[in-house]
Amino acid sequence: MKILFISRLFYPHIGGVEKHTIEIAKSLIAKGHDVTILTEKYDNFLKNKEIIDGIKLVRIFYPHLKYLGLIYIWLQILKHRKLINEANIVHIHDVFIWYLPFRLFLPNTKVFTTFHGWEGIWPVPLFNIIQKRIASKLSMGTMSVGKCTLKYYGVKVDKIIYGATNYSSNINYKSWKDKLKIVFVGRLSEDNGLWEFFSWLDNNRKYTVDFVGDGDLSSRCRQYGVVHGFTDPAPFMKIAKICVPGGYLTYIEAKNFGCKVMIFPSNRFKKDCWAEIKKVKRFPTWSELADEYLDLYNHI
Repeated sequence: MKILFISRLFYPHIGGVEKHTIEIAKSLIAKGHDVTILTEKYDNFLKNKEIIDGIKLVRIFYPHLKYLGLIYIWLQILKHRKLINEANIVHIHDVFIWYLPFRLFLPNTKVFTTFHGWEGIWPVPLFNIIQKRIASKLSMGTMSVGKCTLKYYGVKVDKIIYGATNYSSNINYKSWKDKLKIVFVGRLSEDNGLWEFFSWLDNNRKYTVDFVGDGDLSSRCRQYGVVHGFTDPAPFMKIAKICVPGGYLTYIEAKNFGCKVMIFPSNRFKKDCWAEIKKVKRFPTWSELADEYLDLYNHI
């Protein structure tokens, strides 16, 4: 089966959606499927086309201009419409508006959407709610990372997922844990609860922090520890006693590395999301989660 993923950002850009799409794509390829990813060329040094881990990448330029940028994206996708015509499945990752006109003009194409969460703006803007509701209505099948999207966006989905991991939780990392070391993983921005975290650190100065991420609060983070930028968090999780995750995937991996997880929600949406994932008893492997994708495709 030929599957086309459409995602705003992809590897080597680092983030939860990027990690999710590359791991699912690799697992689908391992199961015998052909996967192409259409994504933004966010850096001029990136190639327009290349193959990474068997995944065919097609990158398009996206000028971040209000309204005009979206029209440009539509024209770019029109230029690559052969990818849509050849695909058995088109799966959108949170950017259904990129695909909207093609859904209307190619009604027989099998289209699916994964909602990965919110856009970092609280309260959730009405425009964002409308976009997700349109995507839900016009998709043949949908998945949501967590149930908060259902509650705050008012959408209906076919499957609830949380993420996955290939790390083994059977390894004992406690023997080399630094009890006074904390690792924060995620965007260094207000919506990830950093102000709440800073307030806690002000009263717990004995800890040192590795910030694995970047963002507009990076300079403030340097007052509390070392900012490493977006890089593999695994080496830091192996050592740190405590992990402060920015998203679900980090939460799952931190648990598998034996970290104590501390949460600092910045609003009601984040508070509800963290309360939800704490109730999950077991997380799948990426191969198992890829099977959920295939199950979704097979039920249309």
